[in-house]
Amino acid sequence: MPTPREVGNNTEINIRDAMTSFEVNFISGTNDALFADLSAKEITMTESLLTPGLQTSITLHSFMHNPTIKVLDNFKSAEVAITVTKPVLPYFGYTEGLKTGCRIYRLSDRKFINNNVEQFTLHGCDDSLLNDARNLVSKSWKCVSPTAIVAEVLQSCTGAKYLDLESSTPARDYIAENIHPFQVVSQQADVALAASNDPSFVHYMTYRNSYESGSVDPNNIHHFRSLNSLTAGNNVVANFFFQETGINAGYGHPESIITHSFPCDFDYLSDILNGIDLDKKEISSLVVVNTMLKMQSLLGNKAKDCGIGGGQYMAAFSNINSAGEQDSCNTDVEHHLLTRQARMSLLESDKIALRLTVPWNPDLHAGKMIGFYPVNKGTGRFDNYGRGLYLIHSMTHTLKTGGYGITTMDCVSQSVGGGIQ
Repeated sequence: MPTPREVGNNTEINIRDAMTSFEVNFISGTNDALFADLSAKEITMTESLLTPGLQTSITLHSFMHNPTIKVLDNFKSAEVAITVTKPVLPYFGYTEGLKTGCRIYRLSDRKFINNNVEQFTLHGCDDSLLNDARNLVSKSWKCVSPTAIVAEVLQSCTGAKYLDLESSTPARDYIAENIHPFQVVSQQADVALAASNDPSFVHYMTYRNSYESGSVDPNNIHHFRSLNSLTAGNNVVANFFFQETGINAGYGHPESIITHSFPCDFDYLSDILNGIDLDKKEISSLVVVNTMLKMQSLLGNKAKDCGIGGGQYMAAFSNINSAGEQDSCNTDVEHHLLTRQARMSLLESDKIALRLTVPWNPDLHAGKMIGFYPVNKGTGRFDNYGRGLYLIHSMTHTLKTGGYGITTMDCVSQSVGGGIQ
């Protein structure tokens, strides 16, 4: 394989090495008759901070044989191995390819291209998503941290093999009342605190790349992390620069920006409605009631000119100062409930700060940071407004026959780690 040579600030890239190729193999649950003249035309792979699962779709073309009958129902629950390769990536310090897998749960959009060829799409997911649908959790925990509950539920109830879990506080009493495992995790994310006071945990999944090991492992990674830790500077996976498309840039250079836009730079009205004013000033109100001590407290905004409390008004039961008498741990609603809604609002789809398309790269994942540096064409300098670090909110790999491979990312500003857009 030829080594690219430096040309000024760019790298001369062999156009063949810059092409993305992929292969789809069905490794269980099907029979040979299904594979006769079957070809994969397109693959999409999606990750998101707001989705505790992965979505993979594979569009196939199948030649219609007569009298051979293909029973497409045999694709149901088939295990699929996907291998994607882009030879130029190691020269820039990235992984050359991606090896991952999924299980088929749906076949859709079947139609005839002509009299001899039909097209259809297979949809795949991780086994843990199917196990979540199969199982309900009915169990109680006493004085256990949210992260410990998440680890137990994901491993024992969904069969998740690979976990990326951040420690959290406080230890609390918790009862799962016949709900699905992912619902348990969602409830723990609502009350978990990072660094003792940061209620910004999210549960999401990313593809686990077994390319270096040489064998495909269909089990992917579950993450339980706070926005604060995700936006740390040591989480930066790539830096992107705007360059004119061409052989030495464009689809070949992995750090080239193909397209970019800024859907939302700020939304002051939404911030207010979610309980945060300028300079992160808190304008929400929370009333906590301890029925045992017959006490009531107002937290947060205590303004009285137009009434007691702010525009976002919440109420909850508390056992503060009486947990010991009740032989329980503190519910701790005072530390998470007031600001949780405002933190999660920063991840809503209408708060996307940056949307960009770049050449396909297997090292990009939801929950990773990227650097974004657009160039002013007139001066050659980096534009100041909009440049900097962003957190990947959601992303989709799109792969097509002929060497085409791109990654489209929706990103939010690094500042969401501190509670602002």
